[in-house]
Amino acid sequence: MKFAALFFLLASTLNLHSQIQRLSLALPTDNRALLEGKPEDFYMFIDRTVDGQATTPWEGGQFGFVRDPKRLTTGETLYSRFHEGLDIKPVSRDEKGEPLDEVRSIARGEIVHSVPQTGKSNYGRYLVVKHDWGYGPFYSLYAHLREIRGVVGDKVEAGTVLGILGYSGTGIDRRRAHTHVELNLLLSPRFEAWHDAMHRSPNLNGVYNGLNLVGMDLSGLYLALQKNPSTSAAQLVTQTEPFFRIAVPGSAPMEILQNYPWLCHSALPEQPPASWEITFSAWGLPVSIQPGADRVSIPVLKWVKPSTMPYYFQTRGCVAGSGDKPVLSSEGASIARLISGDFK
Repeated sequence: MKFAALFFLLASTLNLHSQIQRLSLALPTDNRALLEGKPEDFYMFIDRTVDGQATTPWEGGQFGFVRDPKRLTTGETLYSRFHEGLDIKPVSRDEKGEPLDEVRSIARGEIVHSVPQTGKSNYGRYLVVKHDWGYGPFYSLYAHLREIRGVVGDKVEAGTVLGILGYSGTGIDRRRAHTHVELNLLLSPRFEAWHDAMHRSPNLNGVYNGLNLVGMDLSGLYLALQKNPSTSAAQLVTQTEPFFRIAVPGSAPMEILQNYPWLCHSALPEQPPASWEITFSAWGLPVSIQPGADRVSIPVLKWVKPSTMPYYFQTRGCVAGSGDKPVLSSEGASIARLISGDFK
């Protein structure tokens, strides 16, 4: 897309304030413990062995860096694996232990992706629903279903049944039956071209591949709405703590701004800038995109939040090194190219 066209599109989108809808999210199952201050009853535990001792912490079902603890030489413990959704435990099982909970849409939307087979991803059987609250598309994902109800193109309301909670997918048994729920931004409408250029493995899920859906803190959004019903999903994204920043060429299409113009807080330049600077959360959620003054021809790391622990484990591999010597990894450069659209 030409820069002038992008500018016009952003200006037009930013004037559509009257279309912004009040956000009213439903919980995806009958489990309401999150809103009752009982997270231990809401999240499904994970199996974890630390120092030879087997444990089943419920904390591993939360959103965030909550898995694969590593003991560092400093004595600190770093949780190196990120969990992008909420693992919600069932509240009802039959006499054989099979879960019975219905899984429902968290808001009005449209089913845009359905995977009734179990072998196309580690999500098992899953659905993706597209939502539009007046400030760009958001995508909720419901995974590990025992059965799916609904097909692509179905319009749904908050509370519409999408399937039955189960344990399809990688590494889950009946004991740990749960539904994994995410709320995501879509990184690129041209994901398939990026995937073909960067990966040899087949892409079985099109633009709704998990690599192209980056999660936001859905539990944080539920709790924020409980305190302030006027909270928006866009606000939660832009208020997420920044962790690193990457500059990409100013000639990049920046198609992500077509969907989420609010990521750019400053006035757009009349001509393509020297660069675009994309600020990310620790797990790779873009929280801000601004014109940059430094001309670059490839993705360049501009800033990372100082830390005594290795950056690789804190950024899902996007930044390597430690201390005052951070380095943009190949993974980080690849994600920056996907988001900027500059992956020719």
